[in-house]
Amino acid sequence: MKLHKGVIQMRIQGTILWTVLLILESGALCSAQDIIGYYPSWKWEVMPLSQIPFDKLTCINYAFFRPLPDGTIVGKDSVGDKMILGEHQEPSTGETLVPTAHRNGVKVMLSIGGWTDSENFPAVASRPETRSAFVHSCLEQVRLYGFDGIDLDWEYPGYPDHGGSPADGKNFTRLLRELKDSLEAYGETSATSYRLTAALPSFESALSNYEVDSLRVLLDALNVMTYDYYGSWSARSGHNAALYASPEQDSLSSMDAAFKLFTIHYSIPPGLVNLGVPFYGHTFAECTDLNSPHGGPDTIHFRGDGATYAALASLVDSCDRHWDEHARVPYLICARWKTVVSYDDPQSVAEKARYVLEHKARGIIIWEITGDYMPDGESPLLETVASILRKK
Repeated sequence: MKLHKGVIQMRIQGTILWTVLLILESGALCSAQDIIGYYPSWKWEVMPLSQIPFDKLTCINYAFFRPLPDGTIVGKDSVGDKMILGEHQEPSTGETLVPTAHRNGVKVMLSIGGWTDSENFPAVASRPETRSAFVHSCLEQVRLYGFDGIDLDWEYPGYPDHGGSPADGKNFTRLLRELKDSLEAYGETSATSYRLTAALPSFESALSNYEVDSLRVLLDALNVMTYDYYGSWSARSGHNAALYASPEQDSLSSMDAAFKLFTIHYSIPPGLVNLGVPFYGHTFAECTDLNSPHGGPDTIHFRGDGATYAALASLVDSCDRHWDEHARVPYLICARWKTVVSYDDPQSVAEKARYVLEHKARGIIIWEITGDYMPDGESPLLETVASILRKK
C-alpha cells in the first residue's frame, strides 16, 4: 500500500513522540543517579517502617523472597513480611512499605534470592513449567503489594555450591526474557511501567557464566556487587570494598576494576550500571595488619551484625584508624584484640559517590540500609551519599 507523504510524516512524528514519552516515563522511575537501598525483611525491628529515610533514597529493594523447587516464591521472613508489607501494620503509623514509599517518591522492588537462598534457581530456570510458575508468582506479588518491579539476586549462575551448572547462563537469560515479557504485558493492562534488574557479580570469573550481551537488553539496571572482595574466607586480610586496587592486593578487587569490566570489556553503557557500597565491614582475628594472615572472623568482639558501620563507628576512638591512599578506604587495627577491620566510612563513601558522578554511572546500591542506622536515628553513610548524588 502506498502512503501519502503527509501520512508518513505524521507517523514519523507520532513515533518520535512515543519514544520521547517512553524515555521520560523510564527516567521518572528513579532520579538521574539511583540510590538503591536493600531493606532486609528480618531487620524490621532494627529499622521500623517509620524510621526508613525515604528522603535519601530513590528506590528500595525489599529483600528477600526465595524460589521454591516448584517455581513459586515465598518471603524469607514471614513475620517481617506481614509487618512491613501487609496484614500486620506497624502500630506507630498504621502503614505499610510500598504505599508509604510511593508517597515519598520512592520506588520499591521485590528482590528474590540472595546468597543463602539461590540453590533452587538452577532447577527452576531449567524447565519451561517452573519458569512459568516463577514468573506467575512474581507477578502475583507485584499485583498484591504494588511493587514497581523485580530484582533477581541469583548468586550465581554456574556456581557449583549452589547447584549451578554450565546450562545456567542460557537458562538465566530465558528466565529474564520471560519475566520481562510478562512484566511488560502486565504493565500494558495496568498502564504502569515495571522495572527488571539483577544483582550481579563483579568478577570476570563469575560473569563468564552469564550471557552478558543479553543483560543490556533485558535489564533496566545492572546492580554490581562491588564488595566482599576480602573476608574471613581470604588467605590474607584485605579491603572489603576498595574503590581502587591496592598494590598489595588483587588488582581486580575494586569498584573501579568492576566498572571498567562492565563498561569497557563488556561495553555496557555506564548509565545502566549501579555500583555497590557496603554499610558493613569484615573482621580478621589474630591479625595485626592489613595484607596479613589471620585466624578467621573475630567472633568474640563482633557477634551477629557486629560489623555494621553503626557498631564499628564507636570503635574508631579505641582502635587505630588507617587510610589506604591507593584503595581510598579506611581500616582499623585493634591492637588490644589483635583484630583488623575493613569497612567504609563517610570519607570513603563520599569518594565512591563522586566516582559515580564523574564516570556517569547510573547510581549506587547499598547493602543494606539498616547498617548505618545510629542510636540517635541518624544515617551518616546514607546522608553522605545522598548529599552528593541528590544535591540535598
